[in-house]
Amino acid sequence: MFGPGGVLFLLSHEMLLTWRNFRASGKGRHVRRAIFYTFITAALGFGGYWAARLLSEFTPEPTVVMLGVTGGVFAILLSLMLSQALMLITESLYQRGDLDLLLSSPIPLWRVVLVRMSAIAINVGIFYLILVAAVCVWLPSFGGWPWVGFAPAVLLLTLFATAVALVLARILFAVIGPKNTRVVAQILGSLIGAAFFVASQVPRFSEDESRAQAMRQIFEAAVPVLGDPISPLSLPARAAFGLNADLAIWAAVAAGSFLLAVWWYASGFARDAAAIAGLGQRRKRNTRAARSMRGGVRATLVSKEWRLLRRDPLLLSQILLPLLYFAPLFVVFGSQVNDGGMTRLSAAGVASAFVLIVTSFAASLAWLTVSAEDAPDLITSAPVSRDEVDNAKAVAAGAPSALLLLLPVIGVGAFVSPMAGFWLALGGSAAIISTCLIAIWHQTPGNRKEFRRRTRGSLMLNFGRSFVAFGWIGATFAAVSGWPLLGIIPAIISLGLMLALHESRPKEIRQD
Repeated sequence: MFGPGGVLFLLSHEMLLTWRNFRASGKGRHVRRAIFYTFITAALGFGGYWAARLLSEFTPEPTVVMLGVTGGVFAILLSLMLSQALMLITESLYQRGDLDLLLSSPIPLWRVVLVRMSAIAINVGIFYLILVAAVCVWLPSFGGWPWVGFAPAVLLLTLFATAVALVLARILFAVIGPKNTRVVAQILGSLIGAAFFVASQVPRFSEDESRAQAMRQIFEAAVPVLGDPISPLSLPARAAFGLNADLAIWAAVAAGSFLLAVWWYASGFARDAAAIAGLGQRRKRNTRAARSMRGGVRATLVSKEWRLLRRDPLLLSQILLPLLYFAPLFVVFGSQVNDGGMTRLSAAGVASAFVLIVTSFAASLAWLTVSAEDAPDLITSAPVSRDEVDNAKAVAAGAPSALLLLLPVIGVGAFVSPMAGFWLALGGSAAIISTCLIAIWHQTPGNRKEFRRRTRGSLMLNFGRSFVAFGWIGATFAAVSGWPLLGIIPAIISLGLMLALHESRPKEIRQD
């Protein structure tokens, strides 16, 4: 078990790889990273101290209401853990690049799968372990021993969530195949993680009295189900309160589900891994003649960037899915318009939020088009100036963002006032252009696969980029509110920061 090829040996290797990836994603000076980690540790310790002190004032009583509330919290945690586990499982299969080595090694296949899925369960639970430890370390000091039982119940939930994610991944492989599973699993994981957030915003779309009544009805319907002392759904909550042998039963259920899911997953792992390893080996031959460059160099470069996005649906989904969190904003705008309650001030708030959306969207696209170039040597050696390339890449990032802005501009202009739509279009366009220009001036080269771990530059650059965006948001808010002259102040601030960022661009960018 401890020697080469043993479970603990392989598990320690998996955790070492996780630590290396974590350090690689946190590039920067050691002093700055040490200060950041010290601040996070101090914040967790401070928050955990007061949370433990508050909890110690109460004795956990396993009433139906308390069991129902705890069960609801566990359901939310399960969705978040399931989302993370599903994405980690997909990444371990498609992005590690060691499937051929694993299949040809003399190590039993079940051991490989067990170790890898155990590492995923640890990675899923490490965040919650840190949060729980920040509270539990203080509980004995205040006599809050009855609350300590919540820690193992939450950590066992990570095993159960990983087991459910394994079952979902295996079903996706069987139903849609390995090629489509990569995209669908990532999208499904993101949707599961965002589901509770979007659902929590639904009551906000109704009036205060209707909202309170809807929340009360949901609470009254969920508590009897999740708080029933004899229901299997309340087992994690009962285990957290330490009722009878429920903690031992919950441990057996979570560990048994995990081992059973690993065994079932391992039974088809060799076939699925071989199918994944073979992806991309067969390429469709294009018998058509090479297309001519139509519309000039800029149009060709723009279409090239858009074609790369279309060819990578997983990357495209990672860009578009964050917009799901802003979906309630469109519903709020529509509900207020239908009720005739869209005042100038509320319209300004909605318009500012739309500027924030398109700015975030443009920032992601600008990093992909400007900095995330998989063939930089090919672009450098092309008979095209760097300015032409950068301008085309900026257009490729800005055009979809402007198209996304078009719908709210039409809506605000039609249902609020034409001038309000004009100011929204002006503020949003300025924010998009500023974001693309900053991406050109301060490029942070990287690979497209590193999109979720992309570097954003120095701390001062991050502050400057954020203040520029918030300046345009503030100018849009003031102008749509009916005070366009007041919006000149944040607009001038944004322009001043843009000038400073332009002058502070790296030397190689200036020379080009």
